[in-house]
Amino acid sequence: MKKTAFCILVFLFLLGIAACSGKEKSIDIKDVKVSTLLARSNGEIQVASVEDFDKSYYNLKELQDFVDQQVTSYNSEAGAGMVTVDDVEIRNNKAILLLTYAGMDQYCAFNKVTAAYFVGGVKSITLTLPTTLITAGNEELASTEEVIADTNYRILILNEPYNIMVDGKVRYYSENATLIDKNEAQSAAEGMTIVVFKP
Repeated sequence: MKKTAFCILVFLFLLGIAACSGKEKSIDIKDVKVSTLLARSNGEIQVASVEDFDKSYYNLKELQDFVDQQVTSYNSEAGAGMVTVDDVEIRNNKAILLLTYAGMDQYCAFNKVTAAYFVGGVKSITLTLPTTLITAGNEELASTEEVIADTNYRILILNEPYNIMVDGKVRYYSENATLIDKNEAQSAAEGMTIVVFKP
C-alpha cells in the first residue's frame, strides 16, 4: 500500500514538472510598458506594440475591428493562423496591441520590415553582420561567425527598437544592444541588433 502511494506521488510530481516545463513563455499585456518582442524557442514571435492613442475621437472597438480585419486579410493569403490577435488594450493614452506570428517570415511580411530569426548552423546569411558580439556575463568579444555556427543557439536580428525577451538565456549580443537580464535585452533605436540565446 505504501509503495503504491509512493508511486502515485512520484507520478504526480513528474506530471507537474512536465506541465510546468511544457508551458510556453508569453507576454502578459498587463505588464507591457514599451514595445516588446518575445522570441519563443519554437520559432514563434509574439509582439506587443505600444503606440500613442490620445485623441478624443479614438475608439477601442474601431481599433479592434481594424486590427482583426488586417489580420484576417493577411491570413486569407498567407494561411490560417499565421498571425493571431492575442489582445488589444488602451491604457494611459496608449494603444497596446499583442499579436503572435507563426514565424519571423510572417512578422516581416505583415509589418513590411527586415528581420531574421534562425537556429545556429546556417552557412550563409544575406545580411551583413558585425564581426564580433559581446559575451553575456564577462562582456568579452566573440567571433560572430563562430557563434552563429553553433546549432545550440537561436539567433535574432532586428532593425527596430524593442524590449527583447527570449525563451532561454541570452549568451551573446551586438554592441549596440543593452543586456537587461539573463533573458532580456534592449535593441538599438537605429541599426541592426543581434541577440543570441540558448533555449
